[in-house]
Parts: sequence; structure tokens; C-alpha cells
Amino acid sequence: MNVTTFETKPSKVKINGTVFPVDETATKTVDPNAIYMNARQEWNERYGDYIAREHQWKKACFLMGAITLIAVSALAYNSSQSKFVPYVVAVDKLGSAVGVQRADVAEKPDARIIRAQLAKWIEGARTVYQDAGANRVNIENTYSMLHRGDAAFAALNAYLEKHDPFKRAKSENVSVQINSVLPISNDTWQVQWTEEVQSTKGETLSTIPYTANLTIATSPPSEEAILLKNPMGVYVTNFNWSQRL
Repeated sequence: MNVTTFETKPSKVKINGTVFPVDETATKTVDPNAIYMNARQEWNERYGDYIAREHQWKKACFLMGAITLIAVSALAYNSSQSKFVPYVVAVDKLGSAVGVQRADVAEKPDARIIRAQLAKWIEGARTVYQDAGANRVNIENTYSMLHRGDAAFAALNAYLEKHDPFKRAKSENVSVQINSVLPISNDTWQVQWTEEVQSTKGETLSTIPYTANLTIATSPPSEEAILLKNPMGVYVTNFNWSQRL
């Protein structure tokens, strides 16, 4: 059998004297990448919408689950809280109510309480007892009216380092007599007192008058340990003291 040679783009072929037409599309080279892209496009057209909808449903389910978890947590927290609100009712001599106030909301202490607290603080900071246990309790009560980050905290630390009450107790004791506690402004008070220093035998070594200016802040306590030592939440934020001439 004799086969003639194809032209560059033959349209006919002659075999054994017979001419046969040639399909030009059959002679074209097929690109494998085009086949892959066509198949991918076909797959996306058929199943892409289903996959997109599935992803949307998954996102919606996760969102609903998160909302449900938050709602259940909030409900559990709310149910664990006390529904009872305590009140203090003031009555007169006949038993009639003359005042009502919530017991769980502390009000700002009045001037009388602040005076008493500041007098107590000066006594605690300056008094020296012969008994080490009494000195320790005294210092703890004094620090209960200080915040660690305030200037008063650092100033009292520096004073006690130079005037250690435990070392002083070996040779002397100091008693404090408060003379006056007066307001200078809403947050600043002046305290005057007299210190009497005695030897361990009871001999008076010195009697010196002092004055101090104290800046205060009020913060109702929320912890039981603080409530027992500083129930009204009066804090000394800054102070300076010196001998009074």
C-alpha cells in the first residue's frame, strides 16, 4: 500500500489512486493543560455551588454555637448571683421608719469617722510599745490604711527603717496624745499631737509636740480581711510631719 505525504495543512489524501478528504480538526494537537482547565471548569460549575453553600452552613453553625455558649454562661452566672438586696432601716423611738439605705452600698464616711481614723493612724505610726506583739499589731493596722502604690506607703517605710519600733522598744517607749484633728480641705487634714518618750524604767525623757498634714482618699472595702481592719475605707495617700514650735 502506497501512502502519499501530508501537506502542512492537508485537506485531502491520496491512497492507491483514491482521494480521501481529511478532517483538519483531527490533525490538530490537543493541549493537555486545556483539557485539565476545561475539566476543572466543568467540576466547578457542577459542584462549586454545593461546596460554597456547605461552607456557609458550617460558619452559621459555629456562630450559633458560640452565641448559645455565651447565653448559657451568662444565664448560669446570673442565676448564681444573690437576688436579695439588704437594706438598713432607721427607726425612731416609736418604731417608725425614718430612713432607708442599702446595706451593700457603703456611703462616704462623715467627718467624725475620718477624725477617729486619722487619730488612730497617727497613734499607730508613732507609738512604741514595750511588747513586740503589740508593736506588730500596731504596724499592721497602720499599713491597712495605706495603698502600696501611694507616696504615703513609701514615706512610712522610710520612717520605720530609721525609727524601728522593735529596736526602740529595747530602751524606750513612746506614747501619743492626740490634741486635734481638723480639716484643711475636703481631702487634706491637719493632726496635732504630743509625744512623750519614756525609758524602760518609766522615766520621762522628752515631751515633744508634733503636727502633720495628711491627704486622704476613701474607698469602701470589698475583702473581708480589709473590712476587719479598715471598715470605713479611709486611706492616707500622702503625709508630712514635723515638730511643732
